[in-house]
Parts: sequence; C-alpha cells; structure tokens
Amino acid sequence: MEERYHFTLSDELLEKAVKELHEPRDDEGRWEAIDKLRESYDSEKYGPLIRSDDAFLLRFLRAKKFSQEKSLNMLQNYHKVQKQYKDVFVKVSNPALIRPIVEQGALLMLDGNTKQGACCLFYRTGLLDPNADPWDLTAYGIMCMEKMLENEQYQICGMEIIEDFADFSLTLLAKMSTSVSKMKGAMQDAMPCRIRGIHILNEGTVFDLLMAIARPFMRKKILDRIHVYGAKYELMHKHISPAILPPYLGGTGPEPSVLSEKWIDILTEDMTQDTPL
Repeated sequence: MEERYHFTLSDELLEKAVKELHEPRDDEGRWEAIDKLRESYDSEKYGPLIRSDDAFLLRFLRAKKFSQEKSLNMLQNYHKVQKQYKDVFVKVSNPALIRPIVEQGALLMLDGNTKQGACCLFYRTGLLDPNADPWDLTAYGIMCMEKMLENEQYQICGMEIIEDFADFSLTLLAKMSTSVSKMKGAMQDAMPCRIRGIHILNEGTVFDLLMAIARPFMRKKILDRIHVYGAKYELMHKHISPAILPPYLGGTGPEPSVLSEKWIDILTEDMTQDTPL
C-alpha cells in the first residue's frame, strides 16, 4: 500500500484549511475522506484513476471544500475531459511537444503571494505567436495550473490570474473557436483550482470579442470574479499587492523578463534535449 499523506504545512495554513475548506484537522480524518472519494469513483464509466495516491485526491477535496458529492463530480469530470481531449492532455504530460510556446514566456508566476497566500499567474497574451495552435495554448495553460497545484499552499489559498491583452493578435483571436472555448468551460468543473480572481488589463475590443465566444461556457461564479481595469493598473492594487507586481504595473517586484526565465526553467526541468518535439 502507498504511504499515507501527512499534513506538514504551517499551523496558519492548517487553520485556514480547517476554517475555509472544512478540512479535517487530523490526518485520520483526511484519510477517511480520501478513502471515501477513492472508493466512490466510477472506474467503469470514467476509466482507471490517473493517480490514486492521497495527495492527488486531496486536491479535489480541497477544491470543493470537502464535499464528497462535489469532489467526486470534479474528479470524474477531470477524467472525462482527459478522455474527450486526449490530444491536448498528451501535450500536457509531454511539455517538450509544446516547447516553442513554453519558451515564448507569455505565462509566468509572480514572485511572492497575495495577502491571502494565493499565487498569481500572469499572462501576457501579446507575446504569443499569432500562428500558434489554440489547442497547444490550452495545453500550455493547463500545464501551468498543474504545476501550480503541486504546491499545497495554493491548493488551500488558491490563485489569482492577471491577463494583459496589450498587443494581442487578431489573427490568434480568429482561431479561438467555439470548440476551444467549450473545452475551457469544461475545465472549470474539472481542474481542482480555487480561482479567487481574474484581472484583465488593456482589454479593448479584443477582450469583448473573446468574451463573446467564451461567456456561454463560463460559470457565473467565475464571471463574477472578473475585474476589468483597462490601463488603470493602480485599481488592481487593492486585490494584488504592488510588492509582487512588476514595475510597469506600478509594482516593486521583478521585471517580467526575469520572472519569465525562472518560470520557463521550472516548466522545462523535466524536458531532455533528446525528447522528440
């Protein structure tokens, strides 16, 4: 039998998990919830669990505040989406297949956390190759979220997303089909992420067009957490501290180029030079 999970985070994070996520205070309580989720999973309908270890299943329980019904639904949706969009998840599991997109550095994690302890993903869409395959971009986004979820703190505290639409390509927008948006919508009910807020910068007409495609597939809960600022970056500071934002957003954090190099190194650490592209 695999080794059981043991909580090793700070007392502060334990209290947050207990209070906000209804997480059991002791490991025995967690094991009971994990075992029940594992036993409830319908492998005949959704296929074998991709991973059956405690740490993996715990992500879904935390994402749904330890509701067995909601956690099970998300876990089964996770496997359902992987079967439906197998080609996308092959790339998620093999980052070398989308190495050129990864190395563009359009998506990175800011250094430091919000006051609530959440991480902050920063997406500069204008850096993307206009000729990029939208399905590859989707795989790229999922891969970044999966990497973020490896850190237990962010399973508990969640994540904030900043999207800067400056210089976003209309050519790329034209490729954002309903099918791609539909899959992204499905991921809302499958990816065990706690998204606390989505902050949109320099949006313009491009964002309006993109939302017209995506809105029908987005849950109201997510739509209600979207904040649009245009070029008034200071308005974002009440949600995300300037201490972790780059200088061009009115912050005192590192330049995006520095953070981008660090994040690329993290995402490509498992790639080898002889991995086929």
